[in-house]
Amino acid sequence: MASCPAVSRYGSGPLLVCHPGGPGLHPSYLEPLTTALPGRTVALLHPRGTGDAPRPAAPDGYALRDYTDDLVAWLEQHADGEPADLLGHSHGGLVALLAAARRPGLVRRLVLLATPAFGGERADRIAAAGHRARSAEGPVAEALALLDRTPAEPEDDAALGRLLARLAPLWLGPLTGRARAWRAGLATRPANADALRHFNTTEFPALDGTVREAVRHLTCPVLALTGELDGLAGPLHLSAWAALLPGSTTVLIPAAGHMCHVDAPHAVASAVTSFLGRTAMD
Repeated sequence: MASCPAVSRYGSGPLLVCHPGGPGLHPSYLEPLTTALPGRTVALLHPRGTGDAPRPAAPDGYALRDYTDDLVAWLEQHADGEPADLLGHSHGGLVALLAAARRPGLVRRLVLLATPAFGGERADRIAAAGHRARSAEGPVAEALALLDRTPAEPEDDAALGRLLARLAPLWLGPLTGRARAWRAGLATRPANADALRHFNTTEFPALDGTVREAVRHLTCPVLALTGELDGLAGPLHLSAWAALLPGSTTVLIPAAGHMCHVDAPHAVASAVTSFLGRTAMD
């Protein structure tokens, strides 16, 4: 059964609906982007079990189809009867993709921000290689060492939030003052362990087939963009999106990681604004 996501709103102007990822991260982690988009009403959703949204009754109620049900229901109720521009980050990009494929009439343009195009062992190998390539960077080396010695799951959601903040250099570019401040904020927010566990064990291994089936039903223009240093959804994933979606727009953000909206919020916002402002004839 669909549940209604909570929402935080920013700015004014035409609607842009943003679905965060993780899954399970507090949606506020996307705020560097939501506050960098001029002339837009940005509706940042709080997916099930995160932020102000209630947890599902069952610990396995975090299937991609469940998130998709929720997003479709929200668009039907709150998009004023018009196709909405939709942006999803990482896991949220997969949810946005599935919603646009299921209900094409609800989505005008689709932005896949740092969204994996495939999963399973291939994606794991690419991520591991990307992290090894940056192991000379002190913060990345520290995060990799922490990952190696943390086999057990944190005891609660608050502990998971703190752990993810310590691992954040794996998902960021070289740490700037802005990235350090964002990382500190991440440590104060709980993360939903049930949501993350379900995706990693159930959805991620089958992601290739999920994506291939969804793109068959897409009708809207698509922008896929990611960071040059993103091990989870980086250049090889961007090439895969270009192959899966001929005619899509792809953008690679230099010196940025999986959280490219933190590393380069204005570069990401500029690419998104340019794409959303195009006419159907562009």
